[in-house]
Amino acid sequence: MPLSASNRLKRSRLWMMLLLLLGGIYALASLPLCPQGQQKPPTVLASQTSTAVLEVGAAKAEILIPHWPVTVAGYGPVRANASEQTLPLYARALVLKAEGFSLSLLSLDVLMVSAGFVEELQKQVGEVLVVPVHSHSSIGGFDERWQAQVAAMGRFHAAQHQAVLEACLQAVQEARKNLQKAHFQWEESTLENMTAPRSGKQVDRRLLRLWWEGEAEGEAEAEAEKKHPPTLAQILLLSAHPTLVKATATQLNPDYPGELALLEEKAGRGLTLVWPSAVANARIVFPEATPQLFAQKLHEHLLSLAPMEASGPKAAPVEMHHARIRFSLPAMDTSRLVPTFLKGPANNLLCRGIAAEAELSVLRVGGVQLVAVPFEVSAEAALALEEAGLGRSLSIANDYLGYLETADNVDNSAGESKLQYFDKSLLGHLIQAAQAVTH
Repeated sequence: MPLSASNRLKRSRLWMMLLLLLGGIYALASLPLCPQGQQKPPTVLASQTSTAVLEVGAAKAEILIPHWPVTVAGYGPVRANASEQTLPLYARALVLKAEGFSLSLLSLDVLMVSAGFVEELQKQVGEVLVVPVHSHSSIGGFDERWQAQVAAMGRFHAAQHQAVLEACLQAVQEARKNLQKAHFQWEESTLENMTAPRSGKQVDRRLLRLWWEGEAEGEAEAEAEKKHPPTLAQILLLSAHPTLVKATATQLNPDYPGELALLEEKAGRGLTLVWPSAVANARIVFPEATPQLFAQKLHEHLLSLAPMEASGPKAAPVEMHHARIRFSLPAMDTSRLVPTFLKGPANNLLCRGIAAEAELSVLRVGGVQLVAVPFEVSAEAALALEEAGLGRSLSIANDYLGYLETADNVDNSAGESKLQYFDKSLLGHLIQAAQAVTH
């Protein structure tokens, strides 16, 4: 039966009201509500420098899973749950201490951490640099941010948060108990035929090894150690995205960084921290790679390097510097993630819970300088940081805020720029902030 003129008018008014309502909601959602983009001068939150005899302490503590099953972090919904683990997950701590200098360096067998988590740790142990191995098959559920829960970490559970935090605290406390004088060395090598660029044309194939040798107590021991001094701890910095475990896996696994650390430790090469460098676009192409096989290949590479004689007397003074800097984040820009007409609402949605400022760290030990940022750094962005005099890149340190690309790649939607949450000025802001305190 045809609608009457009166009913047609009512229906038209209803549709018009609905459209106006939707338009109003869209207009409100598109208002620029994000706190990012309001620029302030960078602030030095902590700075310490020393040229003195260095003491080093190292220890690890297992992340004790409070209950099973747990979410496997690393991928978007729908995620697997794990009821067991292939290897223990660890927090590894290396404490550097000298006159006027104290810093705890951590490697954590997880995907990522939040600034809130690091702040909680800092309140109890002082200055720290927490660097997750970025395993996409480790424990989830301990990141309080809703974005992280949706994107990769799964629903937050206070018990899992506490388990990861307690492992970090225990590792630092144990490391401080066994401080001893140490001598610092470093070397760099190249990994051939193991990685390729996931995007772009460049990939960083360098492996940087930093290590600390202990002192012998007697003359006989000192003589024996001239060629093979004992290693207390080491840091391995390389670019290879840890995604060798299938997304459907139902066992927690620290991926190749955890396997490599255990191999090195069993070989007597000291507590081993594996840190991600320009990891954003570095894809592992080693044939038939599994975490075990790739770790074994890396271990063999390290063993093949010619042993280095001590470059100076034991317990010689070493120059050290650490600064933690707060800098303003540029405007949020999700235009590469969503259609243009959804950019405003998407910006507002993503920026909720993300502060207007972030932190970076600069660490210099001897002749090595690292710039630690809360982003997954691409090879081209890492090169830009080095050319700016900031040193080697260290990814996702002390927080996670997406990817870091060059301005050119952002302009052209190239490289890993689709996963950069902020506009193209991000890399420039970061460089300016770090240069403000390093130059």
